Amino acid sequence: MLTRGQALVLLEPKISTIWNDRLQRRPQEYTRFTNARSTSKYQVTDQNMTMFGSMVLKPEGQNITYDDWIIGNQVVYTPVRKALGYRITDEMRKNDLYGQVDRLEGGLLDSALDDQEITAHLILNNGFGTTDADGFKAAGFDGLALFSTAHTRLDGGSNQRNRPSTDVDIGVTALQNAVVDIGNCVNHRGRPVLCRPKLLIVNPEDQFTAREILQSEYKPGTANNEINALRAEGISFMVDHYISSADDWFLICDEHDLNFVWEQQPTGGMEEDFDSDTIKRKLVQGLAAGHGEWYGAYASTGA
Repeated sequence: MLTRGQALVLLEPKISTIWNDRLQRRPQEYTRFTNARSTSKYQVTDQNMTMFGSMVLKPEGQNITYDDWIIGNQVVYTPVRKALGYRITDEMRKNDLYGQVDRLEGGLLDSALDDQEITAHLILNNGFGTTDADGFKAAGFDGLALFSTAHTRLDGGSNQRNRPSTDVDIGVTALQNAVVDIGNCVNHRGRPVLCRPKLLIVNPEDQFTAREILQSEYKPGTANNEINALRAEGISFMVDHYISSADDWFLICDEHDLNFVWEQQPTGGMEEDFDSDTIKRKLVQGLAAGHGEWYGAYASTGA
């Protein structure tokens, strides 16, 4: 409980400046690589399936070959509630001379925003394994990690990959190979699919490398005056401050299945206690994150 005894310094007019999280918060980052939706249910279930296979030769007078769709697998998201609050005496609220009590609501919201980032970024940070966490579903429809070299097809065709066979640091060749791998993707019936790489996500340590790779007129790291072929791909980049490993990098396409599910948008509440003359304030949110299909995302953990 926040009392006057804990913050006597705020009750006397002798302070010139109070430094209390005065730096601005960065804009939300997870919204740039996730699909957001809302639910009012306890769980959210996604299902994958295919349409039909290839056309089959029909000799004259022979019967047509009939095909069925293939019903695949499910991914179940289970949102969790997160909450935080504070209690403060009426005396502390009224006797604060520096407006710090008025900032407490903003402090709760800041905690909520940070929790949203942490939960959503589990999609990337835990994307190389299959370990679930609170509000996070790690494995996709194929039961594998988001980033794998052995994604399966529902028709039993050849496995596909969305990470290098040997992990590499971000660089011109690494990104070119990623674009090629994405371009070679086929669907669950073996047909080519259109995935356009649009967003490179890097940690702050790789921001200058990313800018050189994507925005240089000529190929970085060479004096041969070769054009920078990646520049024509139209890929942008973002510096992400919630990536847990300095070596990880991610390439996201215009279509993907990286999902953030709202069960409860951040909601505040207040209660006054008549006898103790205290106020309780809270903020509650319910959320989940994960993926179903792996298409549209590519990553490496670095060399």
